[in-house]
Amino acid sequence: MPHLRPVAPEVLAAAKAQRRDRTEVLRVLLAEEIRGREEATKAARRKAAGLPAGKTFDSWREADSSIPAQTQSALASLE
Repeated sequence: MPHLRPVAPEVLAAAKAQRRDRTEVLRVLLAEEIRGREEATKAARRKAAGLPAGKTFDSWREADSSIPAQTQSALASLE
C-alpha cells in the first residue's frame, strides 16, 4: 500500500494522541490509499491516451489555426 505509507506516521501519531478508535484510523488510512490509487490510475490513463498536456493559450498560434478567430477568443475566455 504505497499511497498510505507517507501519511501513516502522521495519522497514527495523531490517532494515538487523540485516542481515536482503531476502526476510524483504518478508515482514514484506507481512504488515503484509495485516493492515491485513483490519482495514479487517472495519470496512467492520461499518459496512455497520448493527449497533449501542459498546453496553454499563451503558446497557441491563432494565425495557424483553421478555427475562426471569434471562436478562438470565445474558447480562450471560456464564454
